[in-house]
Amino acid sequence: MALKQFDSRIGEAPQDAPPAENARRMVLIVDDDAGLLRLLTLILRSADYDVATALNGIDALDVTEHQHFDAIVLDLRMPVLDGPGFYRELRARGDTTPVLVTSSVGARDAQRELGAEGAIEKPFEPDDLLAAVGSLLH
Repeated sequence: MALKQFDSRIGEAPQDAPPAENARRMVLIVDDDAGLLRLLTLILRSADYDVATALNGIDALDVTEHQHFDAIVLDLRMPVLDGPGFYRELRARGDTTPVLVTSSVGARDAQRELGAEGAIEKPFEPDDLLAAVGSLLH
């Protein structure tokens, strides 16, 4: 399960405390495509982000209950719990982490409908992803 892989990577950081000013930024990537998760993880880690992943919205909600994130990269179409369902539940729980919506179709429409902070259409270039994530954090 993705959560066990995630737990082995989070280290000893306090779970509910925001990161210190000089700490690396923590990004959660939620996507059901394991290959794309690996690629996005490599891109973000190469830019000095700490990264956690989840394969669906249910796993992502579980992870967000135990770890603070500075940004979330969220695919719209996933099994179990899709991106819009995850986003709505995240906000219902009072979590205001900025979310970047990703999809091959309708990312910007979903951003407007949900009220998400950013959107990027697949396929995208690594620099475009880094710019979009960076804009969420400033």
